Amino acid sequence: MITLPLTPEQRTVYWTVTVHDTYGSAHQSTGLHASAVRQQCDFWTAKPSTARMELTEHTLVQARTITTFEDLPGEGEATPLLDLPADAHQVKRFFRFTRARDDGSLTGFGPAVLRTGDDVRRFYKWTVSTQDRAQAVHVDVSTLRVLTLTHLTRGIQLADLPDDFTGSLMGQLETEGLCWVPVHGHTGTCLRVRLADGSEITISPAAADGREAGSQHAVGALGGWLAVWGDASDAVAEVYRSRPGLTRAANTAALADSVLKCARKHGGGPILRDKPRQPHA
Repeated sequence: MITLPLTPEQRTVYWTVTVHDTYGSAHQSTGLHASAVRQQCDFWTAKPSTARMELTEHTLVQARTITTFEDLPGEGEATPLLDLPADAHQVKRFFRFTRARDDGSLTGFGPAVLRTGDDVRRFYKWTVSTQDRAQAVHVDVSTLRVLTLTHLTRGIQLADLPDDFTGSLMGQLETEGLCWVPVHGHTGTCLRVRLADGSEITISPAAADGREAGSQHAVGALGGWLAVWGDASDAVAEVYRSRPGLTRAANTAALADSVLKCARKHGGGPILRDKPRQPHA
């Protein structure tokens, strides 16, 4: 059943709207919610001076993999980039510090992003040197770890934006600490949710009557959901299938409830635990 290698990660998705007017100027606005992006598009489409619009989707991925100081780029070196995914046109990589809790899980600390290995080392040395100052944020530097963040950018069309119900579902997954990976296809965006025991739930668009999106009768009649659980042994179980007669909102609420129950049964979302190797100056 597992078809996509997944690593524990946290994703934040947002969009920018770039408007080019007939006078040669460009205006850009950022929306953290798809509905806000649609409102921006409606606003600018109605203006006679609008020549064209570009929509860009940004995905900030915090890979939950601890990086040691030895693995950082060397002094004066740029941060190496990953190969571009098929649907992305730009990739950036950053680092950030986290702090290990007593239970071994990690929590954020310091700047949201550090661009290079030199930035990481400088912030670490500054943190160490300011520990004795009264105004300093005191932290046990032995608990500091370095994570890697990746920023992916891809151009999209208005129809590619998730609807409000999909956005609500993503938000509920994030609130519960569940890590999801979007898979874009011709029938819409599927979400693959990794669970603590290594299994995953795949949430796909479906017809409102529960037929799968790829079936002949479902194409063009999407508005429902199909969620399936699977593990590495190819065991499969249906988690949720849209019920006839329910509204889109009711189906989404029932889906979220079923997914969360299944996730709790399998240990919830993956939690990044501390590792023996620690960053050091």
